[in-house]
Amino acid sequence: MASGGIPLYNPTVPVDTTGEYEYRPPGPNDKRGPCPGLNALANNGYIDRSGITNSAQFGVACSIIGIGADACTVLIALAALVGNGPVFSIGEGSPETGLGVGKSGIENGDTSYKSSDCALNPTPDGGCDDYSFNDTAWSTTYNAAQSNGNLFNMPTFTASAYDRYINSRANNPDFFFGPMQFIFHYVTPALFDLVFSNGTDGMPTEEIENTWIGITKDENGQRLGIPGGGRIPDNWYPRKIPVNLIDGAKYILGLYLPHPVEFGVNINGRFFPSLYQLGASPTTKDILCLIYNTICGAASVTTLSMIAADLNSIFVSGSIGCTSYTPKA
Repeated sequence: MASGGIPLYNPTVPVDTTGEYEYRPPGPNDKRGPCPGLNALANNGYIDRSGITNSAQFGVACSIIGIGADACTVLIALAALVGNGPVFSIGEGSPETGLGVGKSGIENGDTSYKSSDCALNPTPDGGCDDYSFNDTAWSTTYNAAQSNGNLFNMPTFTASAYDRYINSRANNPDFFFGPMQFIFHYVTPALFDLVFSNGTDGMPTEEIENTWIGITKDENGQRLGIPGGGRIPDNWYPRKIPVNLIDGAKYILGLYLPHPVEFGVNINGRFFPSLYQLGASPTTKDILCLIYNTICGAASVTTLSMIAADLNSIFVSGSIGCTSYTPKA
């Protein structure tokens, strides 16, 4: 058991979804946001059900579902970008929690697989809803899966990742796609495929994805999002070998290389590519160093001082061999 009584990673038994860890939908004041994994962890009580968590609690929960220590460290660093010290909200933020995952522009960017772009789904208060389930967006991935044995794996996401990018760039007048958006756009399928699939067979089926994400169907078969997100499936086992950063980078390459895309922004109906581009044939190291530099570059001075040592130990001092990040003057 981890501190606080939370179970540790154990691929030989199913993750507990009973008693203290049974699914409970969020209450009216609980925070939920764009990340299906975070929503499910909160709904099952592996992070605080309020949706306000901290890096230590999240790190344990991250490992329980089969994510390796190095990848968990990177996810904790990303959480620190939107948090207040080690504390962060998985949904909307506050002065106590920082920006929060839900309204930061860090994770809930354009080209989402399950949600609308912000500019395409305005709300009456002048904001937007870019985190709720949107079946039009999800249909791109669903239809690709139908042509791939109904599996939500790399062949499916190779098609839908490119299609979501092209659709968003063509239809969203405020489309923006930079390195941070690239990371989440291509890491999300790795989560859906490598992490969400049941460790018993490794098959990312529609049933598994619907349970984690929180998708149901009405009496006419129309897909609907469950308010507050999904849950950890019952009798669900984590992977026998946790997903590490190298696994993630290789998965990203598998999606990107068949259909390279550009960083850039739409202005007045015209797409302007960024000066920096990843190119058509990046390596695993290129992907990993992009992740490292993007996180460091997005961090405030205070946040960078919190996360730099852990990131440097993985990306610079370790076998990856990235050049140490130097803040711009």
